[in-house]
Amino acid sequence: MIYLDNNATTVMAPEVRETVIHCFDEYFANSSSISHYEGIRANDYLEECRAVVAQLIDADVQHISFNSGASEANNTVIKAVADYYSSQGSVHIITSAIEHKCLLNVCQYLSRYGIDITYLPVDYLGKVCLTSLQAAIRPDTRLISIMAANNETGVLQPLDEISAIAHQHNILFHTDAAQWVGKLPFSVTRFRPDFVSISAHKFHGPKGIGALYCACPEMIRHSPLIHGGGQESGLRSGTVNLPGVAGMAKAAELFIASHQQRVASQQKMKQYFIDRLLTHIPDARINGCRQQSLPNTVNFSLPGIKASTLLKKLKMKVALSSASACHSAEQKPSHVLGAMGLDDAALQGAIRLSLSYTTEIAALDSALEQLISCAQRLRG
Repeated sequence: MIYLDNNATTVMAPEVRETVIHCFDEYFANSSSISHYEGIRANDYLEECRAVVAQLIDADVQHISFNSGASEANNTVIKAVADYYSSQGSVHIITSAIEHKCLLNVCQYLSRYGIDITYLPVDYLGKVCLTSLQAAIRPDTRLISIMAANNETGVLQPLDEISAIAHQHNILFHTDAAQWVGKLPFSVTRFRPDFVSISAHKFHGPKGIGALYCACPEMIRHSPLIHGGGQESGLRSGTVNLPGVAGMAKAAELFIASHQQRVASQQKMKQYFIDRLLTHIPDARINGCRQQSLPNTVNFSLPGIKASTLLKKLKMKVALSSASACHSAEQKPSHVLGAMGLDDAALQGAIRLSLSYTTEIAALDSALEQLISCAQRLRG
């Protein structure tokens, strides 16, 4: 099997696996149990790991709290901000039409309780319209939540400009950076967000662990998603998953040490894939902006071919996807590509390929040969 679905999840790096296993044995105590030596050791190790994850996004360590991943972080932020401001009057939140389903669904949920949501359009390249953002701002706008990089197309959103607009109007800014962090360098000093959501399994860490960068902790403490013992400075109750945190920190450390080589290698392979695909299937369409995009992601449509049919033919040989992993089983056209204005044929034929630093050129060549051969047979 050739695995090219790394935006869904990545294989855990061997160093990460070793770190997780070591933590289970060496730091087994509850990191909140600081009344004894083993608990103190576990807590010290937790803080060492927190410092590494903070370094990953150029953040102050006190602004990092651990959770189960970006879906939890997104829900935490959206619900907490809505609840915090509800007592002060109406609440308006701005997001985009191409967000991950976890964010769109929590916004839909809150709209049932009187929270007003604006969904910004995107252009044909998959980028948020800044003019529409400016026009959508109201006196009661409390939060702008725009993802950093799209999980289906890999398109990078203009975070510098979005952040500037938010700060200009004294509006909180949240970004779901699950697909960006660990694939490209990310700096909270540069982008100045109030909240950032991160998942470890998107960059070769363990599943079920993530982090929230939070510059406004009082809002989360006011309305935490999970009530309990007040772990993580009151932001996320529940015993901390220290082996998961250790694995996330190791994955972060590996990225920090090798990101330049990783990015360059993936950009080269991405361009190689696009060039070969268009050489053999000239009318293939690359969906989304090719310049401002993740180095590992290609979303393309093959005219006259349904992606579901092609993927069924290849599923035992090449791992690709036709939509986000969170709703690919539904076999529905992509809401992201639909928002970009793709016609029905392009929607039905859309496929996502996502590389990793572990992808080898020989494997990519083999996948290309199988993909092209299968597509040509299906087209007759």
